[in-house]
Amino acid sequence: MGLLDRLFGRNKDGGTADGGDLEGAVRTLIEMYDLPDVKAESGLSITGRHAEEVRTVGRNLHKAGGKESMVAARDGLRQRLPWAASNLEAIWASLPQWKG
Repeated sequence: MGLLDRLFGRNKDGGTADGGDLEGAVRTLIEMYDLPDVKAESGLSITGRHAEEVRTVGRNLHKAGGKESMVAARDGLRQRLPWAASNLEAIWASLPQWKG
């Protein structure tokens, strides 16, 4: 299953991973950040292709549950990959949903 399938399609548990499913969104974020090259670079480029996918997850979370869902996803990522939370915040900083 590809990254976009995980973002917009069904996850292996049968639920959607479009950001409306908090657990699915957290799993997607963890999978994006828990890669050797991402770890080596201390995160994703805030202007790269993957950063736009991270923003899409944030927008979908906001649509489903407001900023509270975004904060919960960030906290879920922080529990598993503490170093990645600041990079996620830097990427989401460009979203009006995160600022509000």
